[in-house]
Amino acid sequence: MKKKKLLLIPFICILSSCDLQVTKNEVADCENTIALEYAPENSDKSVKQVYCDIETTNNLEEVDTFIKNKYNAAKITEFLSLPYYHSDLTERYIAYDDGSKSVEDIVTQVNIGLDQPYFTNVKTIEDTEDTLLLVNKYNALPENYEPTNLVSTPNACVIGVDYSCQTETQYLRKEVAEAFSSLVNGGKEQGINIKAIASYRSYSYQKNLYDYYANTEGKEYADKYYARPGQSEHNSALAVDVTLNNENFNEIENSEDYDWLINNIANYGFILRYPKDKVEITGYQYESWHLRYVGVEAAQEMTKQNLTLDEYIARKEVQE
Repeated sequence: MKKKKLLLIPFICILSSCDLQVTKNEVADCENTIALEYAPENSDKSVKQVYCDIETTNNLEEVDTFIKNKYNAAKITEFLSLPYYHSDLTERYIAYDDGSKSVEDIVTQVNIGLDQPYFTNVKTIEDTEDTLLLVNKYNALPENYEPTNLVSTPNACVIGVDYSCQTETQYLRKEVAEAFSSLVNGGKEQGINIKAIASYRSYSYQKNLYDYYANTEGKEYADKYYARPGQSEHNSALAVDVTLNNENFNEIENSEDYDWLINNIANYGFILRYPKDKVEITGYQYESWHLRYVGVEAAQEMTKQNLTLDEYIARKEVQE
């Protein structure tokens, strides 16, 4: 019996040593040991390898969810490395990924809310003084909101004279009015008459407008072309509809002067809010006449990157 014991002890030790060596080999070439620490206990070698191959240390607590959904290390790295990745939206990012979109677009569009039907979980805007406030089908101004420091809109159309002129006196926020005045003057230097046909609209005005088309054309039509009350940029007094040289507003893109307008509005702090190629992002049909004030720096950045306001806000870096 003693002889058998002496034979068994070395054999057991050899097995233990082998087990330890296997464990070490599994992580010996790991290039991301920080990520490996997040691997669930008893993970097999292939799972650990995914953790090791991830090339970021951001949002590592989300890796397990991606692995369970068959993502490889490269794509997981793409997701987690984005500065505007929201860890609480991980499952929505995965559900929205149909293989046709880039990781950037998936994260951006889910951040906007586009993975859910319009008017889902509409948030009430808190900082109504922010010139970058986002008003859309997921974000609304408070009911009966009225902005402060309103002033008359420069170079506004004449009610009853000009085509499609807003039927109430036009106003903009003071900062916006000053920027629009500069744009108007810049146009004049080029021989272009930029005229405002619609500016601030009250909550009740927008409600009457939306209700009219919902009742006459149907709710689907109204939601496609008109904003619900509280969800109109005009209610914020940051938007202005324009025409050029007294042409019909919905035909200004055919004007020889339209290129100057589009190529220069960012220098005055404006963007074209609803571009032709971003209908699926904004949720509204193309509006060649609808300008939105966001400030010069933001306007130039959005123009440079070809981003809508929705995308620009969705790509704001997540604060720790």
